[in-house]
Amino acid sequence: MSQPAIHADVYPTISPEALAGLNNGKVAVVTGAARGIGKAIALAMAKTGANVALLDLDAERQAETKAECEKIGVKAFAYACDVTNYDVGKQVYAQIQKDLGDVHILVNNAGGNSRRPMHMETWEHFWHGVEVNVKGALIWSSLVLPDFRARRQGSIINIASRAGTVTMPFAAAYSTGKAGLIRFSACLQSELDLDGFGDDIQVYALHPGAVRTQMTIPIHDDVAENYPDMVKKWGSFHKLFRCVPEVCGQTCAFLSTGRGKVLRGKYFDCEQDIGTVVAAGREGLKELYDLKVDFLGGLPNDGGTVSSSALEKA
Repeated sequence: MSQPAIHADVYPTISPEALAGLNNGKVAVVTGAARGIGKAIALAMAKTGANVALLDLDAERQAETKAECEKIGVKAFAYACDVTNYDVGKQVYAQIQKDLGDVHILVNNAGGNSRRPMHMETWEHFWHGVEVNVKGALIWSSLVLPDFRARRQGSIINIASRAGTVTMPFAAAYSTGKAGLIRFSACLQSELDLDGFGDDIQVYALHPGAVRTQMTIPIHDDVAENYPDMVKKWGSFHKLFRCVPEVCGQTCAFLSTGRGKVLRGKYFDCEQDIGTVVAAGREGLKELYDLKVDFLGGLPNDGGTVSSSALEKA
């Protein structure tokens, strides 16, 4: 099986030219759309022909994204929305339907990382870090899901992170939320597959790539004072971040068109060549692109006593 090439910039398979017009008439909701990766996702969706609903805490912050989407030739509406507030979410979702019609694509991009150790945060701030990275995505998925199921059409793309798959200091809340988001994507897709919606509704979890954004700025001064070695390590690590936001944006656009259905329910790194990965097929990706745990001696992850009981009966 071929190893996927790694891309730090947009490549032909996911280029705007390759996906132009494939979402004409559809509506895409993008959370955290004011800047960075969220803005790149919104513009990529617009280039596929989708009308876009832009969500962020402050609608005015999205003015530039909105204007650029409209310049492409699609309708764009900006909404002030705290994605972690369910009641506000219901109101905004209803307004989107009035303004743009049925929603076909949801990209849960809103998130954040404080880059602080837990003992240097208040409980409220720490818990908010978990909520903004997972609760918002769960709320908005629950809002669109009934309509997706009723129409037998839709895609939910959750912007997760490599942080949800590895152990990292100063990212406990962020990593907890992103790991939950990856597992949620798989569980929700399994429910959809069980009900026969697998070919109609897809859920994906994406690592956007090593992108330099406002969220990857240096460690705060008070944290750096207590952990000077981490400042050096972070600085060296951060220099390796060279993936442009458009790679994630165009990957989202590619998946929204239905061209990557074999990746449904899985975790995908946007820097990998998606054409190569998709070509492997569902069977070729079995037990890959998923969270898992390995045990000493090859013991299965089945609760322990399950396999023991089976052996005793045998």
